[in-house]
Amino acid sequence: MQPNTRIRTAMHDITRAPAARPAEIAAHHIRTVAASLLDSLWRHRFLAALSAVYALFCGPFAKMFGVEHLVDYSVGGQVGIYLMILTLVCFLILHCLRTQWRDRPKRLLPHVAKSLKNDFLSYDRLFHGIIAIACLYLLMAVFSNYKRMIPFVVPFHLDAFLHNLDKTLHFGMEPWRLLQPLLGHPLISFAINFLYNIWLFLVVMVFYWQAFSRKDPALRMQFLSSFLLCWVIVGTVAATLLSSAGPCFYGLVTSGADPYAPLMDYLRTANETYPIWALSIQDTLYQSYTQSSLTVVSGISAMPSMHISIATLMALLGWRIGRVAGWGFTAYCGCIMLGSVHLGWHYAVDGYVSVIMTLAIWHACGWFTGRASGNEPKTLSATL
Repeated sequence: MQPNTRIRTAMHDITRAPAARPAEIAAHHIRTVAASLLDSLWRHRFLAALSAVYALFCGPFAKMFGVEHLVDYSVGGQVGIYLMILTLVCFLILHCLRTQWRDRPKRLLPHVAKSLKNDFLSYDRLFHGIIAIACLYLLMAVFSNYKRMIPFVVPFHLDAFLHNLDKTLHFGMEPWRLLQPLLGHPLISFAINFLYNIWLFLVVMVFYWQAFSRKDPALRMQFLSSFLLCWVIVGTVAATLLSSAGPCFYGLVTSGADPYAPLMDYLRTANETYPIWALSIQDTLYQSYTQSSLTVVSGISAMPSMHISIATLMALLGWRIGRVAGWGFTAYCGCIMLGSVHLGWHYAVDGYVSVIMTLAIWHACGWFTGRASGNEPKTLSATL
């Protein structure tokens, strides 16, 4: 019998035991909750271990390179709290709209409250979601520290090489010049910047969706494992080894002429017509880098691109769910790839490397998830 079946059976037995004393009912209830929590912890053991090791290694890593002053977990934690509140509010709004369209209840809010209680607040779903989200926020709070440390651990050294590689792969021209006839219009630049800026919100929304999903447990675990590994492998390990600042900072970290100066001049001109928020963020990032300050917006790293990595991951998830989700997330991923070049954040090869690494992580997690799906604990609940 599966753990969740035993939990439901135990609760059913409790409700059918009229002669049971309150103490016995409470004891059964406590054992049921404990069993569900223990099962959730076991199923998420890889996510918990990965997040814990990633966090525990941060302090010694900073001390090893003498950059302890760049470590501050509260900065990422504050952003996480704001995102969590915003995500929950948006979830409730979307759930209300979906319920109204699907069920058309006479009284919406009581109907929504009842559906949440019966569906989303079941022990297994609640614990699964809470544990996954806890792993996410622990990792995100630590990731901001690693990113701030990158240029101080491995100084920017690949920008000139990546620029030349971009030209070699794109017919002797910088990719931004190839895109300029299509994207070089203030309104289009503004739209691309808007899509680029909502990336973090969409990422958190998709993560929450999968954290509480129970439609396809194997797919859910493949996505969650891939998600965390992308931040560790792509966003931390690879970003440190391939330390680079990106086109928008090219003239500030390399000697000689700046081939991206015309692009940045165009963006500043476009900003006079429509707001191009990337410019102010880039200024804040560079100021934070030069002053070694601890701010919400800090940490410069171009290769590989985490924006493209996670957008690729969402596209992979979308195609496993359905064609509509697949095409939608793929289109968004394409916009992120174009925006990363057009807004001066990344060299084109940053995105190519991110896609390749993300595909490798996705398929590796799929293989391990498939193997582990047949090795779930058989007697975990029975021990309680």
